[in-house]
Amino acid sequence: RDLDEMQALVQETLAYLRDELSGVSLELCDVNSLLDAWLADRAELGQHPLRHGAAERPLATAPAALRRIVDNLLDNAYRYGQGDVELDIVDRADSLSLRVRDHGPGIAPEQLEQVFEPFYRLESSRNRSSGGSGLGLTIARHLAHQLGGQLTLENAADGGLCATLTLPRR
Repeated sequence: RDLDEMQALVQETLAYLRDELSGVSLELCDVNSLLDAWLADRAELGQHPLRHGAAERPLATAPAALRRIVDNLLDNAYRYGQGDVELDIVDRADSLSLRVRDHGPGIAPEQLEQVFEPFYRLESSRNRSSGGSGLGLTIARHLAHQLGGQLTLENAADGGLCATLTLPRR
């Protein structure tokens, strides 16, 4: 099991380094269709995020990079949150935002930026099933930047964590 965990960590590290070196090519995508397909995959896992809002028109993005970001945010929401997970889509003239909200304990304010650092983990055990490798949010933020956007975290006023991906409309 230790070898399997170590191999998984090495694979995630290599994926991170590949992402650092590779460019992202954009294509016009129907975000609603992409999200519908991804949420259907989640339903097969017994996960049913509550979806609110829709994209009004296609977005120039890289579907694989967008999926990796959204998957990471949903994985974290289900791993650390409690209860329902919400996925809100807000479409504006100049940007599209995807917000994933959980109802867990949130993150201490002084750690909201630290969690984006490579290998930084809030959960300190060596058990990857409970704490991950500490690369997921690092990769997600890097991909968001490659797409010309930003990924931020904030604690919700009434509890839980909100992760917001904002991508520009070109």
